[in-house]
Amino acid sequence: MKKMSIFQHLASKPPTQEEIKEIARRQGKNFQEVEKDIIYALEDLRYSQKEVKETIKRNNYGAFPDSRLFVGNYGRNNEINNAFLCHDHAHFCSRYSPKDMALVTGFGPTNAPTAGTLSIIFRLLEIQKKAPLYCHVIISDLGALNSRKKPLGLLLENTNRFIRFIKELGFNGKNGELRTHNNFDFLKVSALTSSLITTQDFDENQEATEKTYKRLNLQGNDFSTMVDKNFTVADILLPIIRDRKKLVLVVAGLEEQYYPRLARIVIDRMEKAGRGLEEFVRHKPEVSALYGRIIEGLFPYVKMSKSIPESSINIGDSPAEIQRRILDCGERNEHVVLQMMELASDWSPSKIKVAQASFQKRDLASREWQSMKNEYLEFFLKLKKLWDKTVTDAKIKNIRKKIFN
Repeated sequence: MKKMSIFQHLASKPPTQEEIKEIARRQGKNFQEVEKDIIYALEDLRYSQKEVKETIKRNNYGAFPDSRLFVGNYGRNNEINNAFLCHDHAHFCSRYSPKDMALVTGFGPTNAPTAGTLSIIFRLLEIQKKAPLYCHVIISDLGALNSRKKPLGLLLENTNRFIRFIKELGFNGKNGELRTHNNFDFLKVSALTSSLITTQDFDENQEATEKTYKRLNLQGNDFSTMVDKNFTVADILLPIIRDRKKLVLVVAGLEEQYYPRLARIVIDRMEKAGRGLEEFVRHKPEVSALYGRIIEGLFPYVKMSKSIPESSINIGDSPAEIQRRILDCGERNEHVVLQMMELASDWSPSKIKVAQASFQKRDLASREWQSMKNEYLEFFLKLKKLWDKTVTDAKIKNIRKKIFN
């Protein structure tokens, strides 16, 4: 297994009083509130370096480097080894031609894309170009309505923006589909999958950030959260059930690793259930996954989350805020900016190596590292301009008409 260096800001020395005061100033909180947030952050640290390793071991996930792993031409130059943390039977991809496979990934439209979201977007575009796989990209408007406490109008507006943004970045609509949950074929598939999933399945398969979202009062109620989880399983299985694909490759974060497992449970139950459900899986389909490397959250948060603005560097932030978070991020967050360069960019491997070298010697040659951060800031601000352009015509004037149009 390649060396994992994650959650450095939480694994290093305890925060100083000066750091806590600075966080309180930026977030508009008092000292005691930030102290409590840090205590909770440490308690919520389920995906610590030790836990990640245990998760990979417990589920027998494939570690990198793995020479067996390629999808078409993608991965033959170490792209997969460099960009992903681990995989769930993704070596099965070598058994099939691209026409027999589909890639599935998705994004919740609760906020503008964070660096973590951008990293998945850039990877899917690279796979679509090099493999090339038919890609299903889902902007989960109705799923987010169920799992997050956000206004429907805002979710629909952000959904429109996500679709335009991903297209502008180069998504090939001739070899993929960008859709929402307001889709008739999807709703048919979700009805089939929900007939086979139990509440016990959901209790035994929970996202690592679920406790955090509940504590921050960001999560929907228990039933609506289960509805959203079933939606995600249906997203994964739509290419199998509708298009008879032989393998689906899920690209996601490790915290979502239970979804491919739930999808396989549904396939197994379809095979055995009778009632005509076996008709959808007679071709013996398989589900595999690539789990992206984790971009840590800004101190004191574990990972970047669209639902927790203080945790992330977000292209929806103001240029001044983005500049501050990248150029003046503070020592605990310097490695987070490097992770963004490595993952939330379309930089070439050679350029990333230059960034890594300048980061390693930043104490001796700070100008080089600062210059690299300035270059990344310029790149990130270009992405922001692209995102800002999507606001045109994104405003939802009639929610009812939008849903039933």
